[in-house]
Amino acid sequence: MKDKKQAILLEKRGKIGYITFNRPEKLNAIRPADYGLLNDLVNECEKDDKLRVVIMTGKGRAFSSGDDIEGWRGQPKHMEYMKGDWGMLAMSEGRNLDLLLKEYRIPCQETCVTMLKSGKVYIGAINGLCRIPEYLYAMDFVISADIATYAQGDMLAGFCPMAASTQLAPRVLGRRRATELLLLADPISAQEAWRLGLVNKVVPLDQVMPEAEALAKKFISYPVSGIKLTKMAMTKAQDLPLRDGLELEQSYAAASVHGGEWDKWAADFIAKKRKMV
Repeated sequence: MKDKKQAILLEKRGKIGYITFNRPEKLNAIRPADYGLLNDLVNECEKDDKLRVVIMTGKGRAFSSGDDIEGWRGQPKHMEYMKGDWGMLAMSEGRNLDLLLKEYRIPCQETCVTMLKSGKVYIGAINGLCRIPEYLYAMDFVISADIATYAQGDMLAGFCPMAASTQLAPRVLGRRRATELLLLADPISAQEAWRLGLVNKVVPLDQVMPEAEALAKKFISYPVSGIKLTKMAMTKAQDLPLRDGLELEQSYAAASVHGGEWDKWAADFIAKKRKMV
């Protein structure tokens, strides 16, 4: 684990990586540079072949309260916070041409794309207030505390969400339910988040991490190739005609069968079955 005062921490325990938002005194509010830090930590997990699952959670009473408003334009710490991400500063100043010429990509978007195509399994362990559901749209599973609340408040501030929400929320939730979340911008309960399909399971607060870890352990023994290709196929399926999607699925399935993991799995399965006879 790096500096414990860092805004976001990464801890590796065996084959599980734990990413924790670490500004509890600010309800884990995120500054521009913190988005880049999270992207760096996710990429560090991606490069570590020992890690098979990544669990993302928050310290204290919140997963994250979203953007640190003190860094917004016109607020006292605007320039201080914006220096951590030149692209966000350029965006706040209306320098869109600079963004286009330098091919700037919002770190949150990059992080979401990485999680969607990863061979690792990403699990959200939501311990409280969550006003940054963008990352949840890209996760594979989300375990929610029953006391958690969710909201996407961009609409209240008068701007279009910029961190992949308009693209991922309709893909994950369907357009109708995504519209509820993005346009209404109302806070919702954990139970409502489950109804919408934002979270997979709602449990008491003290069971959030045990549930997430139990789920993580199921995937530790799963072949990376199967996970990665399945996730890639599902992601691409939403952008392809059915026939092209079926061809892609067939191609990925054929590649995974000959990846070596199938033979090992089959041999282990047969060996276990023989012991039971």
